[in-house]
Amino acid sequence: MNEMTQAYTILGSNLGRRAELLRRAAFLLGGTPGVELTRASHLYLTPPWGTQPDQPDYLNAAVEFRTRLEPEPLLDRMQEIERLLGRRPDGERWGPRLIDLDLALFGQRTVQTPRLEVPHPRLAERAFALMPLLEIAPDLTRPQTDSRASGNAERWADCLEHLPESEREACHRTEPFLWTVENWGTAFERMGETNDPENPSPEPPSYLFLSRSSDETEALGKRLGASLRGGEVFALSGNLGAGKTCLARGLARGLGIHETVTSPSYVLVKSYEGRFALHHADFYRLEATLGSGPADGNAPAEMADLASLGLEDYLDDPQAVLLIEWAEHRPCWLEPPFWQVEITGCGDGPRLLLLRQIGNRR
Repeated sequence: MNEMTQAYTILGSNLGRRAELLRRAAFLLGGTPGVELTRASHLYLTPPWGTQPDQPDYLNAAVEFRTRLEPEPLLDRMQEIERLLGRRPDGERWGPRLIDLDLALFGQRTVQTPRLEVPHPRLAERAFALMPLLEIAPDLTRPQTDSRASGNAERWADCLEHLPESEREACHRTEPFLWTVENWGTAFERMGETNDPENPSPEPPSYLFLSRSSDETEALGKRLGASLRGGEVFALSGNLGAGKTCLARGLARGLGIHETVTSPSYVLVKSYEGRFALHHADFYRLEATLGSGPADGNAPAEMADLASLGLEDYLDDPQAVLLIEWAEHRPCWLEPPFWQVEITGCGDGPRLLLLRQIGNRR
């Protein structure tokens, strides 16, 4: 088995829901076999760089991860993620884009192939990349085999100091990109701000959480449950062993429910009484007979009538929280507003949880 290498990627977006796109890219990267996301910077609001200044400002972030992949297979995965999220292969160089992933550093290795150059050839020139990178790894040094490093530029921090002050001042640090147990409170404070029906968010928020163990996943669910109000709906998906049941158990504890919480299995809905009731519906095992569809698709013809399943009565219960669990696609009939929660990970490794608000909360 290959040893793990510590690597760094710079992410950027200046079109669409920028923060959500960056978090989804990191979620997909961290869910790749042989890749473990470990740290991330804040988001940085930065002006466009290069020969096309007349375009929207960017959001950028740096992500640290450990990987068993070699550089070119890692590049293949990053380019696959870009395609999944909407980057066109024929996009203009330095032009506007939905998503951009650059492999900045790969341990202390230098790579020069027709497809890939590491360290990134323009890293030393870009404040928008160096500032988030040095936020999470301020003591990084350039590889000794990097022919471009000389004199006082052996440290990446020195490269940043040599850039014009105006370029550094133009990069503004904003919100956290990734929430860990150390700063979960900040995430839940922001989540509470979206509760005000008089001031709905113009762009529904997203949250990327890092859980380092099943206990942390349950603790995260508990914090989440404690912040909820009646009428909330959660749509939960994840691979086998990712921690969906741990999250559901924690959610119940946060709602003041102390019963044993398990996946409903072949029962469509299990209900638990607490500060708010928790209705836990399971489409994971029913998927083969009921069918499901893509997030924006139409319900398939074989989809059973909601009333016949008995689920219709739970959808608008103002004194309850509804948690719907499924495998790959949420049930097509679920309409906004709701929270979409995706979990990736398995075994004893870390988990990533991507929480997105779909539609403005009532």
